[in-house]
Amino acid sequence: MKLTGEESIILQHLAKVDGTGNIMEFLNFVHSRFDEGFVIANNMQNKDLIKLLYSNFNKNLIIVEITLLGSKFTVDS
Repeated sequence: MKLTGEESIILQHLAKVDGTGNIMEFLNFVHSRFDEGFVIANNMQNKDLIKLLYSNFNKNLIIVEITLLGSKFTVDS
């Protein structure tokens, strides 16, 4: 499976922070890019790379957890 640049960034950050984190922070996305971040998270969940745990537009949060399959794409886990 081929990963996009954003997907690779997210998976690498998740590997560094023990598997759970805010993708909006990882990608340095501001509130105006929330929908774009959510689409990326949803596509990654559809590929079984992450599990979407929580989202909140007002707090600019899209919290995800890396899956076993997602962790196989990380380097220096």
